[in-house]
Amino acid sequence: MKGKVRKIFPGANTCNGFYSLFDYIIPNDVNRIFCLKGGPGVGKSSFMKKITNEFVDRGYDVELFPCSSDPSSLDAVVIKELKVVLLDGTAPHVVDPKIPGAIDEIVNFGDFWNVDNLENNKMEIMDCNKKISNCFQRAFKYLKSAEPIFYDIEAKNSVAMDFGKVNKFTDEFIKELFKNVENGEKLSKPRHLFGTAITPIGHIDYGDSLLQGAKKVFYLDGKIGYGKTTFLKRIYEMAVLKGLEVEVYHYPLIPEKIEGIMIPALGVAITISSFYKGENVINLGKFMSYEKINEYKEELEVDEKILDELINYAISNLKKAKSSHDEIENYYIPNMNFDKVNELKAELIERILKYENE
Repeated sequence: MKGKVRKIFPGANTCNGFYSLFDYIIPNDVNRIFCLKGGPGVGKSSFMKKITNEFVDRGYDVELFPCSSDPSSLDAVVIKELKVVLLDGTAPHVVDPKIPGAIDEIVNFGDFWNVDNLENNKMEIMDCNKKISNCFQRAFKYLKSAEPIFYDIEAKNSVAMDFGKVNKFTDEFIKELFKNVENGEKLSKPRHLFGTAITPIGHIDYGDSLLQGAKKVFYLDGKIGYGKTTFLKRIYEMAVLKGLEVEVYHYPLIPEKIEGIMIPALGVAITISSFYKGENVINLGKFMSYEKINEYKEELEVDEKILDELINYAISNLKKAKSSHDEIENYYIPNMNFDKVNELKAELIERILKYENE
């Protein structure tokens, strides 16, 4: 029987640039971390995909962490039962060994490239890198410009909300959710990640993959400013106090905001993902005064349109950056010794398998 695969974003393109949650990829009791180094097109992502397929076929559950700047590429893989991590340690998420040799080690793909040929193309590669940098800077400027628009929408919608009733509803929900849960002896540490991302191919939502282990999923219905983050935060903080493990999924534009949580021990998830629209609905809109919100109707329509446009402009620039990144890969791919890479793959698989009996 094949293992299960979950997809999660470990980083995001946000209003404050690239935001990394890479530290939350790694299990606390990790056995081994392979930190892959090398330029674009050297085969790091393909290498991780092949190892993933090998262990999924062997029945192991695997977590995949796609790149928010290229969702077809992987930033990391976690083979959960064996507690082994493979990750891309290059920019923008530079990772270096913290306990070299004992737990972490660098796998240098630069050992397998033809340096002389790459040097002949250095001007073209430098030009592509400059284009990529410019596109990302422009994308992040659009996302930064979207931030105050988001908060303007939030402020207007918040005025029309009865948060007294929201708080009472939240208290009742928490009481019911944790009614049979005794307090643990230790506080847990929440795991923070992204379930969605702003990418070169648009807004991607991995809610269906991310929450596949939940027995019951609540759909949290509500617009910006309805108090979704506060609602979710209060619930996950109670889970932490109870000593339960919890995963917290952040909003890619503004990471301080939360889009969902999952409490594995309870088999419960709460999300704004459209994959679950209509299931076990928690409707925060019922605490909204539509008479008050109508005062801002036109302004909100303008804000919402501008917010979407700014995010779409950012996406178009991420797409241009991806195109230039593909050009660089075309310089590296012909100059890699992939036979040697395949030999390395076989070697690493054997090394990982030794953890089966631990």
